Formats: sequence, C-alpha cells, structure tokens
Amino acid sequence: MKKLFLLLGSTLILMMGCADDRMTDIESILLALLDADDVAGVDGFDTDGDADLDHEIGLETDGRARIFSDTLSFGEGYKIRFGRNVLDRNRTVEFEINGDTAIGLVTYTIEGEFIVKVFDTTDYEQIDSLSFTKEFSSMFTRKVRFVQVEDESNPDGYVWKVNALTPMVGGSGDKVAITSLAVYSLTDSLEQGDMLYTFEADGIGDLYIDRDSLPTFTAFSSYQVEVSVENAGPELTMDISGVGEWVLKNYGRSRNMRGRKFLNDKGVFLDAVMNDNIHTGGWRAHGPGLGQRHGGFRSFYETIDLATIFVDDGGYNTAVWSIPYRIERP
Repeated sequence: MKKLFLLLGSTLILMMGCADDRMTDIESILLALLDADDVAGVDGFDTDGDADLDHEIGLETDGRARIFSDTLSFGEGYKIRFGRNVLDRNRTVEFEINGDTAIGLVTYTIEGEFIVKVFDTTDYEQIDSLSFTKEFSSMFTRKVRFVQVEDESNPDGYVWKVNALTPMVGGSGDKVAITSLAVYSLTDSLEQGDMLYTFEADGIGDLYIDRDSLPTFTAFSSYQVEVSVENAGPELTMDISGVGEWVLKNYGRSRNMRGRKFLNDKGVFLDAVMNDNIHTGGWRAHGPGLGQRHGGFRSFYETIDLATIFVDDGGYNTAVWSIPYRIERP
C-alpha cells in the first residue's frame, strides 16, 4: 500500500509539472503575439527629446507640404518647445487562461525626462534660465483578449490570435483626467460632419475593441477630434482664455514614425466655446506607408496640466488614453 501511495504521488507531481510547463508554453506564445502586434505597445509616445508643438516624422503624407507650428507663444518675445525622453520602460503581463480564451492584463511603467526649452524670438537663442528638465514616471494599463482559432496545419489543430484589446489608459498624478473622446468627419469647408467614434471614461478599462474592427480612417482625409477633460486645480493659466491644461493627439507606430497635433480650448480653429473643457482640433490622416494598402497604428490622446510645462517644480501631471487605429487608402 505504501508503494501505491508513492506511485500515485509521483504521478500527480508529474501531471502538475506537465500542466505548469504547458501553461508556460501558452504564455510564451501569447507574449510573442503581443510583441508582434503593430497596434499594441507604447512606441511612438515619446518624442525622443524636445519637439515642436505640432510635428510629424517618417509618416506618409502624400507628398504634400506640412505646416508645422514652430512653437507656442510664451509671453512676449518667447517661444517654447517641450517633449519627453524615455529612459526606461518596463512591461508586465498577468494572464488568466480559461480554455480557448485568455485575458492578458498589460501594465507599462515608463520613466524618463520631461524637457522644456524656451527661446528668445529675436535671435532664437535658448534661454537657459527659463529652460528646464524634470523627471517623470507614468503607468499605463490595458487588457488584451486572445482566442484559439482552428488551424489544421498546426499539430494542435488551432493557433492563438489577438482577438480584442481595450484602450490603454494611465498617466501621472491625479490632477487632470480625460472624460470623453469623439472623432467626426470634417468637410472641405472645415465644417463638422458625422460623428464616427466616441469613447467615455465610464467603463473604458473594460471596453474591448475587436482587433479586426479598429477605428479606421481614410488616408489623407481630414477629421475633427474633440477631447473633454477635467482639471482638479489649482489651475495655472497663461492667457485671458483661462485654460489650465493642454491636450495633444500623439500618433504613429515607432520613434521613427510619429506625429503630434495640438488641440485647443480657446474658441478658435474648430473649437466652438472658449474654456469649456472641450479641446478641439483638425487632423489630416497620414498614409499607411509606401506600397501598403492599409496599416495599424497607435494614438495617444494626452492632457497635460500647464504647471507641468511652465513650472520647473510644478510636478508632472498628465492623463493619457491610447486607442489603436487603422489607416486605409481611398
């Protein structure tokens, strides 16, 4: 009887070991799928140093000249540039695997330098006494759903694929927040058209977007973006508009393929009402890449408290929603 118990115990341990090995193999497969997905991840969010307020690098623009705002006015006779230099990033993924479906909770921790440079517009010399850098640390989370699909060429009879993913949300501090996002078509006469996509803060962490049905935009077409925000204050205001935060649309796929577009809340350039906490701007979609019919990209909608940009010891307060999208040729 003792030998029988030993045999049963050894068999149970062996089975548990095999199950653990199989679970490890599945997680490795899922991680590889996540690494290979061109709409997941955080590449393209950093600016690789200070950058113009609006910029576009390495993205297909149909050969048309792009008008960049050099920088933003900072009082009389000054211009300012800002950006991020990411020095370290860490990703952790916690899996919950249940039969033919798996959920991965993805967490990114990013650390780096926030860079602000101020220039004199007379000779465009940098003013060191007003320029500064500050350290920052941001955390972002999203969920990714994986499913098994039939594949007769595979010995198991199936393969795993990314089925859906939620928007990635996060930021730094708790002073500012994004409450909603809406994207509209934009007519040739710069009038707002139909609402195409909308997202609300309530439940966004569990809002799965089907991987094969991402928000899709037509290359070189124009769109209007509205981002509603909250600022807990106290707010630093730079002009009579009373606006205490900026909102930017960052987009692309890597550090060599990225852009940034400023949205405003001053009642100008498509924005309807000054300082109503709805920041608005136009965005002309880039192409999918030379020789490509379509492609997947990442967008990062970000609100930044102005004290983050204009005060060297004002802390670092941002909120970010990252929503994947597709570009298709007309």
